[in-house]
Amino acid sequence: MEDFDIFTNEINYTKPLYTNILNKFVKEVPVAPFSANYESARKLQAEECLKDNDDLTCAFHLSEAVSSSVRTLAAYRDEQIKIGNDKLHMIKSHIKPVQEILKMNTGTQNETELLDLPIDLDKITKILKKYEISDDEPLHKTYLKFTPENNVDDFQKILKELPKEWTIVQLTTPYNPNENLKPLNDYRTEIDSIYITVLTNDYLDDSVGPFTVVVPANVVKEGEKPLFTELYSLLEDNYKTIENAQLLNNKRLVRNYWSRREDIDLRMKSVINTMDRAWLGGWGCLLTGRLQDPKWRDRVREIVDSTITDWGFIRLTKKQRVLLYNLIESSPQLSSTQIKTCLRKILTENGNPDDVREVLDTSDCIHCTVEFNLLTELCVKCLANSFKSIHHFSLVDGIKAFSQAATLVGQSDEWADLKKAKRHPVILIVDEMLDTFPWECLPLLNTHPVSRMENLHFIYYLYKVHEKNIVDGYYLSKADEGRYVINPEKNLSRMERRMVSFVQYWCPQWSGTVGEPAAPEDSDFFLYCGHGDGGQLSAPAPPAPAPPALLAGCGSCRVARRAPRAPPAVSAHHYHIATSPIVIGMLWEVTDLEVDKVVTSLLSLCVPSTAPVPWDQVGKARWGDGQLDTNVEKKSDFKPEPLLLSAVARARRSTSYVMIASSVVARGIPVRVVEGTGGS
Repeated sequence: MEDFDIFTNEINYTKPLYTNILNKFVKEVPVAPFSANYESARKLQAEECLKDNDDLTCAFHLSEAVSSSVRTLAAYRDEQIKIGNDKLHMIKSHIKPVQEILKMNTGTQNETELLDLPIDLDKITKILKKYEISDDEPLHKTYLKFTPENNVDDFQKILKELPKEWTIVQLTTPYNPNENLKPLNDYRTEIDSIYITVLTNDYLDDSVGPFTVVVPANVVKEGEKPLFTELYSLLEDNYKTIENAQLLNNKRLVRNYWSRREDIDLRMKSVINTMDRAWLGGWGCLLTGRLQDPKWRDRVREIVDSTITDWGFIRLTKKQRVLLYNLIESSPQLSSTQIKTCLRKILTENGNPDDVREVLDTSDCIHCTVEFNLLTELCVKCLANSFKSIHHFSLVDGIKAFSQAATLVGQSDEWADLKKAKRHPVILIVDEMLDTFPWECLPLLNTHPVSRMENLHFIYYLYKVHEKNIVDGYYLSKADEGRYVINPEKNLSRMERRMVSFVQYWCPQWSGTVGEPAAPEDSDFFLYCGHGDGGQLSAPAPPAPAPPALLAGCGSCRVARRAPRAPPAVSAHHYHIATSPIVIGMLWEVTDLEVDKVVTSLLSLCVPSTAPVPWDQVGKARWGDGQLDTNVEKKSDFKPEPLLLSAVARARRSTSYVMIASSVVARGIPVRVVEGTGGS
């Protein structure tokens, strides 16, 4: 974007100055903007919309505010492909502006002199017509770029077009000006709230679309470390412990190593517990997937609507209703305190600000003023008084009414099966500043099929690319022909023996390389077992198109930032750009034996096999030597899991270490592994 003078007549001074600057920025955004500035501007725009009670536009701006650098990479790759397919593409792109001037036939004197156009315009027009570039690109490609197609209308169109089975929720950090002033290690802990934006949900319809709630973050008890500080601290300790493991040379050091591992594991349990109870609380209900059986949804609607009618909640907004539906539906897995705290916020802080302004009297309050933007700016007393004036009964009674409904759903026998009811997949769009947290391990989500994606743009891109192979919200993928790269750096010998013995036993039809790097070839599935994601070897690089991939190395799915304002990067970005539907990997440093347990458990659940004994019942006393004992008695029936995200959730249970289980994430769209048919 070119510099502009903020003191010119182009600024409308009837609105706040920075709002106009933001509007100018997002309307004149360059083709490939600097991602950090672009995302900051979009967050500020979203916050302005939130203040104006405009949830739809707020959600649109927040959707633009995450992982924009990946969109630039995708646009660059698309341009390189065009150049590769058409050697004149670059020339045509430079000719295009001339064509537009000729078509308009309104070029200025300076433009005409600059182009040095000949007198016979008809002749030159005919010549240039041979080099026209077609702009007829599908929306899933143009929406990836920074074009006029990135607007609220297309945003809504995309959400309606995506599979109805998907629940899509975005977690975003607020704008922080210190990102321009401080080192990354300092400002990454300065997060006091997050925006939870529900883009698709079982209770949303044409009358109520995407909405955002503000949830306090970094909430801890007195004397404890702030949550972000503790997470980064324990990950640093985890890295040092694993890195120094190779130096252990006596029993005392070995005992100390295992003691540190146990301590780190307990600390991660505490982080997850704090996320669940002191941070998200009842708002975790917004992250759950749609119930497969619609009768549960209808019953939840009925009990909430009956409570609203019976108690006479005369001015609840549609957004408040949807929030209540989600909370009551999740009440069997929430504590009474979580439910009541969330109810108070739903009934007050998420109401209609205009209704509150009509009845608000702050004359006796030393904390609040009449002028406010968000209801969260008001104290509990003023909110309670406003609620009573609007609904004609106290906030305590209002909370009691829905608490009774929650108790009925959570404890009565007729609702007992709700807690175990199967759900459709959840796709979390996680802000890069929040991506390190193990969201999938929250109690409300740890049995759900959950994946992460960079942004809505890539969800839609992968959906449209694979649309023909998506049935009931799942991409159908074969796993008959797999490729693998195991121990390419030749320094994980026990891992090599374990993984080779597994592959030969469970999927002998797969092929690959052991002890040397190799790029993945065309296949149904790709497995990498080694250090990191393999990028340090310049291989494996995802082919085009790329298959589903499992990268079993330390930090193989970690979002890394090399500098305070440098775009974050993760191997999954390149796989998604190459149209891989899903990539599974690790968020941080892990140990090979425990990861081998998770990886083999995952593959044995989702990859069909003719092996005589289920993998979980195979004897593994000498697995590190590459030897398996199949002369065992079958203990129970084996239940495969063709839904890849559900298999990931089950595979996490194969290790007793929380640090290992919580490191495993899936990035992509939901995948169902089918036998012999479907897939690409």
